[in-house]
Amino acid sequence: MARWLALDVGEARIGVAISDATGFLASPYTTLHVTRDESQTWKAIQHLIEETETERLVVGLPISLDGAIHSQGKRVQAFAERLKEHITVPITFWDERLSTVEAERLLVERGEAELGKRYMTTGGRKRNQTKRRRKKQEVDALAAAVILQEYLDTQMSKMRGTE
Repeated sequence: MARWLALDVGEARIGVAISDATGFLASPYTTLHVTRDESQTWKAIQHLIEETETERLVVGLPISLDGAIHSQGKRVQAFAERLKEHITVPITFWDERLSTVEAERLLVERGEAELGKRYMTTGGRKRNQTKRRRKKQEVDALAAAVILQEYLDTQMSKMRGTE
């Protein structure tokens, strides 16, 4: 099977996940920071594709609970359309509903989430802001892994004829 890369596209960051070579398991990979210069984003994504020898890209599509695609979903679709011109692999959209919620739940289960804690000292506050920023990046990459794992599981089910 082919190696897959998944993107959880946000306004400030893009969470990235990758599958293993068998297409069975998704793992968080990295987080890209979105800048005003989209060409940097395109280059970074193409670099990841080359670095990981990815053959396909899954982009999380925000679909509302009622099944409609609203402004955020349209923004992601437009992003993917622009991205297609700069990468060498095909793009597949996948419903990302509640992927960030699931990623946060997984972090809490792992005992690594420290959301909402604040220290009153300046040093503690600065240290805590860095931790929160790191946690947000972790959540973004983990959300991409949730999206990719759901996609891979669905593909496996189809291959086995169980869906």
